[in-house]
Amino acid sequence: MPENKDIPIGDVACERRVETRLYTNAHVEIAGVDIAGNSFNELTKVKNFSDAGCQFQTQIPLRRGTVVAIKPLGPNEQRMPEEPSKLFEIVWTARSVPGWLAGARALQVETISNADPLRRAPEWEA
Repeated sequence: MPENKDIPIGDVACERRVETRLYTNAHVEIAGVDIAGNSFNELTKVKNFSDAGCQFQTQIPLRRGTVVAIKPLGPNEQRMPEEPSKLFEIVWTARSVPGWLAGARALQVETISNADPLRRAPEWEA
């Protein structure tokens, strides 16, 4: 079972995450190195995020432990040069239609509640 998934306990599902998770369909660009050792850039969407990490859809098969850079995109998937990329480590992946679903842990922790609202893209907000 992938890490950070709900675990059924009797008739009740128990959430293993401690942090608050915000659901979104924010457009992002992910960059890194795939299983074959090739560099990639992909435009995709983040499904949810928290202070500790995020979950996103990808067409690229990624291995646990891989480090990826994720950068928020503006409206219409435009790149915003003022927005820095943030580093994440892949914690789990699961086959999904289409492609893969990946869970990633933030390597540069910045709390959502303490982040400068002028530096955050509106797509990252719920």
